[in-house]
Amino acid sequence: MVLSQENAELFYEIFFPLLNFVNEKFKVNPEIGELYLGKRIDPSGAKKIADRLWADVGLIDEYLAEKKLSEEHKNIVIGWKKRIYGKFIVERHLKKGTIFICAENEKVYLVSGICSSWDEMLCGRPLPAVIGAVLIPFKNVIISDGLVTTSNLAFGKNMSAEFKDIYMSAKKSGNICTSL
Repeated sequence: MVLSQENAELFYEIFFPLLNFVNEKFKVNPEIGELYLGKRIDPSGAKKIADRLWADVGLIDEYLAEKKLSEEHKNIVIGWKKRIYGKFIVERHLKKGTIFICAENEKVYLVSGICSSWDEMLCGRPLPAVIGAVLIPFKNVIISDGLVTTSNLAFGKNMSAEFKDIYMSAKKSGNICTSL
């Protein structure tokens, strides 16, 4: 599952100015220039800026204090303070989204793509797969900021079966997180 085109554009319309604010404040990656919808973005350069933001979500309060946002946009950005930053096991793709298992605590999340499905983003990579990602709420779903790192780690049958069991247990008990 992916966001509607309207919501995907809304995400970037809100996210890029926040990254620009962090980059201006800390000069994380000055050569990247201003980020905006429609501009070709260097993902590794944008990720450096996003990493600085997610390491200190207090920057969101500073941003909101300086910028005039609509109530809707402000509420979306405030929600990002609940971000979950870490390593995840991508266990499977479903019609409603992709199953992420937190490597740290085995919590299971249903995550939507922004413009592309996770299967497309991971280029059909065999699952389970390990990624570094930031999960954030957006409207009524969980998404990533889109700036992920991948690993070439491959799992054997036993580990794959263990991840499947974690997913199935969460499914059976109704403990798949669909919102933050």
